[in-house]
Amino acid sequence: MKDRTLKILRIFITSDYPVTLEKLEEEFRTSARTIRNELREINQFLSTKAFPEIKNLRKRGYQLTLTAEQKKSLFEQIDLADEEQFLDRDSRIFDLILSFSLEKKATYLYQKEEEYQISKSSLDEDMRRVRNTLAEYGIEVLSVPKQGIVLQGAERSIRTMIYDIINHSVGIVSPQGEQESSINLTILNQYIPQRLLEKLDQLYVQSMASMEDAIYRNQLLMFTAVWLSRYLREDLIASSAWEAVDTPQSDIRDFVTAICEAFKITPPEVEIKYIVFMLNTFNSRDMNNSIEWVQAQLLSIQLMQFVEAKTKIPFSRKEETLQEGLYKHIVGLINRVKSDIQIVNPLKENVKKNYGSIYSAIRRFTPSIEQVTGKQLSEDEIAFLTIHFSTSVSAINQDLHYVYKAVVICNHGVATGKLLSENLKELFDIDVLAVLSSRELELIEKLDVDLVFSTVSIQYTQKPVLELEPIIKEESKKRITSFLNENQKLKRLINNNDSTQLFYALIDIIEKSEGAVTGSIYKEMETLFDQNHLTINKKEIQPMLEDVLQDSHILLNEQVGTWEESIRRVSAPLVEEQVIDPNYVTAMIDSVKEYGPYIVIGKYIALAHARPEDGVNRLGISVATIKDPIEFGNEDNDPVKIIFCLAAIDSYSHLNIMKSLIELINDEVKVDRLSRETDIERFKEILFS
Repeated sequence: MKDRTLKILRIFITSDYPVTLEKLEEEFRTSARTIRNELREINQFLSTKAFPEIKNLRKRGYQLTLTAEQKKSLFEQIDLADEEQFLDRDSRIFDLILSFSLEKKATYLYQKEEEYQISKSSLDEDMRRVRNTLAEYGIEVLSVPKQGIVLQGAERSIRTMIYDIINHSVGIVSPQGEQESSINLTILNQYIPQRLLEKLDQLYVQSMASMEDAIYRNQLLMFTAVWLSRYLREDLIASSAWEAVDTPQSDIRDFVTAICEAFKITPPEVEIKYIVFMLNTFNSRDMNNSIEWVQAQLLSIQLMQFVEAKTKIPFSRKEETLQEGLYKHIVGLINRVKSDIQIVNPLKENVKKNYGSIYSAIRRFTPSIEQVTGKQLSEDEIAFLTIHFSTSVSAINQDLHYVYKAVVICNHGVATGKLLSENLKELFDIDVLAVLSSRELELIEKLDVDLVFSTVSIQYTQKPVLELEPIIKEESKKRITSFLNENQKLKRLINNNDSTQLFYALIDIIEKSEGAVTGSIYKEMETLFDQNHLTINKKEIQPMLEDVLQDSHILLNEQVGTWEESIRRVSAPLVEEQVIDPNYVTAMIDSVKEYGPYIVIGKYIALAHARPEDGVNRLGISVATIKDPIEFGNEDNDPVKIIFCLAAIDSYSHLNIMKSLIELINDEVKVDRLSRETDIERFKEILFS
């Protein structure tokens, strides 16, 4: 076939819609008769190769209907399968969006039509889909004379859109180039070169004292590359469009400073504030303010209770470690989702398949999280939460007697590595001493281990290595069993000295005989175990509300005029006894002024609090009932009849107290009885019942 015939065939292969004779006449500047002859020649070729022929659809035009496999085979046979020349519709749309948003020179549609070698009608359909896609982000696509195609919308939305489109089209991109090659990855490299990601990764390593999990880190670097590319195009955030808090010195700020120096740029302060804030949303450990702190605390406890109730799995057996992991994750999640950033989870489908009941339970709880974020959670984020629970499932079921010592190598993140670690412990006699990344292989020699399990291919010969998927499937169990049998000589017998369960058993005996376990008894028990060299997990030994709330910290029927006065009044006993410093009171009031009445956590109940570092000396709580209920400005839960003041010293020691308050939130009758009580003893009896 001659060149024109091949070009006409290409148009029909790439078009999902009928092509009219008039369009072909116009495009190839020839007569209808000539085009019909070309079509007959093409159909003869298709017939000899056993492909469907081009059909004449009355009043609609001509169309060639092929499956994806047929298209691929046909391109191979006519020697037009060069990936750099031919793009399917999804890849063309991806290229168009990146071209409009990241290309440094103007983009014109006629150039793209020639580049893709498709008809104008096909490109028109591509553009219709581009416009529909970008409209979901609040972005318009405009054609401007001498400027080509331009995007109109908030710069912050455009940057988020680019990042989101890359994640959905390519997935997580590794700065080390570890992902499989694809057409869309090739397209991405034209606009965000691999060498740019490598440079940003080097600056990140040099700037950060501690580094994020690989899943978070790689996506943080991609978002940074998007920001830098837009800035270098001089697409900037308007000064009035972004009001972020000041950006004090931090690892992230150092990273941004290093980028500015390396690329010799001096962004305005509004850009610095923007990118530092956005990169902090990828930090699962960061707790920016007290509003996120209390929301994450409440949500993590409520989520754990909800999932336990729905799945009947006793997650409370691993309550401390699970709640702390959830709490830190949810803090980052709230930040990300509010900023339109949701992390891609490469293990999502495996998680849904292997831990479906937990995933389903978390999904049913997500409306409670979405009330806080104001936006819908993606399946990827739900899968991340599921990983925390599934890790605890393995820990709950595992036999604590191990005879192999091993290390896990995983680049998918700490939570995923821990999941594999706990599965190995549960299913086999394996004690996993550490979870490392492939960059930390030199640390293996410093650990007393005999075996290495890795989720990535590694070059390591000093000890036996078995490569596995992060989630152990049935076929993997046989490989692990065979691997262990091959290395039976490495078996060890070790003793487990964790006596936490013994501690709880003794507490149960005391409660049955004496009726109550006070804080002093807890302390005496801890001392006794220490003296006898018995190890307990002291993070799991948490005081109850009745252990912490003292009579002198209960104020009844208080007369106050404003919500500020109610906070000062309820916190007064804690200040007087130096449980908190005066500046803690100021921090609580300032936080409400800045973020609104978020401390009104339930009907008629407020929980005043600030961050531990704002002036907490030891764990404490106080409560006041208000004679004339106070309006905080919370339409759903005002007026406040009872206000608590919580002084927490860390993220776990007050968990039982928080659980008691959550129970109170769900019991309006109890709240009403407490608000009308005038006797401290009866108040305690109602509260602790």
